[in-house]
Amino acid sequence: MGQAEDMAYDATELVVSVAPFIVRRRARWSECDPAGVVHTVRFGDYVISAADLFRNHLVGRDWHLRNRTSGFGSPAKALSLVFQGSLWPNDPFDIAVFVGDFRTRTMDLLMQASRHDGRPIFSARLSSICVAADDRTTSQPWPAHYADCYRAYAATHDIPAALAATRP
Repeated sequence: MGQAEDMAYDATELVVSVAPFIVRRRARWSECDPAGVVHTVRFGDYVISAADLFRNHLVGRDWHLRNRTSGFGSPAKALSLVFQGSLWPNDPFDIAVFVGDFRTRTMDLLMQASRHDGRPIFSARLSSICVAADDRTTSQPWPAHYADCYRAYAATHDIPAALAATRP
């Protein structure tokens, strides 16, 4: 194996593409129940982690740090998952990230996880809300720079028909 393949195999999580944005993951034993099946709650962790990596890429630096220094936060408002397959220890899989609806104060990231042979594992929708950093109970419009970044990505990366059809 070459160095890139070794890294992808040894890593728990690795960005393998930015156009479209794809995170390659490997399920770990510690994420499984005694029967060797990945716990349901771990899928939410996979989604949040892929979203963080995507946002870091999109805005060019640590998403959470940039939020604080820009005067806003972006907590999750909702998370929806549709399961299409199971995962077992050491299973590699890819999570493709797409921008769904982008509204004045909220937005959706859509994700499709699949095995390397293309079989789907899950689809997800992560909805975030823009809030004031000093009062996380007050929503506010997304800063223009962020809205521009999301809309530019959405304009050049269409949501695949299969994901659009199974939107959670």
